[in-house]
Amino acid sequence: MNKILIGLLSIALLTSCNGTSPNKINKDSLSQKIADSIKRKKAIDSTMATSARPDNEQDGLSFDAVKSDLLSSYNKIDHIDTVVIIGKDSLKIHEKYYCLHDSALIIPKKYLWGGDKSKDFVTHNFVSNIMVIKNRDTIINKTFKKSDFNGVINPEEKQYAILFAPGFTGYKKQYDGVIFGYSISIPLTDVGVPAFILINKNGNYRILDEYAKIN
Repeated sequence: MNKILIGLLSIALLTSCNGTSPNKINKDSLSQKIADSIKRKKAIDSTMATSARPDNEQDGLSFDAVKSDLLSSYNKIDHIDTVVIIGKDSLKIHEKYYCLHDSALIIPKKYLWGGDKSKDFVTHNFVSNIMVIKNRDTIINKTFKKSDFNGVINPEEKQYAILFAPGFTGYKKQYDGVIFGYSISIPLTDVGVPAFILINKNGNYRILDEYAKIN
C-alpha cells in the first residue's frame, strides 16, 4: 500500500529544492519516476483484500511509518525556483506547494490498511501555487487545487484524494510551454492517478492525465 508514497517522496526530494537549474533536470528520469511510482487506479475491492493483512506482512514501510510521513508533510513547504531560456524569452518559474490545514478531507475507514481502523481518518488538502514571469511580465499566478484536475481523475479521487508530489519536468518545444507533474492520490493508500499541468508562453494552461500526451 505504501510503494506509491516511497516513489512520491523521491520525486519531491528531486524537484523541491530552491534555485533548480533547468539543465540539471533529467526530464526522462523524472517522467519515468512519475510513471513508476504512480499506479493506475485499482479497484477498491482489491485494496480491501490487501488491507486484511497485518502490518508485518505488508511490503515496505509499516502503516504507522506511512502515516507519520503524511503528518510530517503538513508543516513542510516545497519550492521550485528556476529559469528557462527559450530563444530571446526568459521564463522565471516559481512554485510553492503547501498544506491548507483545513481538515476538509475525511478518508473512510474502509480505505485504511493499518492503524486504528475503527474510525475515519481526517486530513487536509494541499495546493500548488504556480507563478511564471515571462521576461518582466507575470503571465500566470494561480493556485491549483485538486478540483482543477476533476476532468482527469476518478470519482473516489475527487472525493478523497490529495494533490501529492509536485514535480517540474521542464520546457516542451512542441507545446511551447512548461510542464508540472503531480499524483492525485488517496492518502495512506496506493489508489491514485498521475496528472500534469501544461502552461504555454502566453500563460494559458491545460490539465493532462498522461505523460505520453506531452512526451
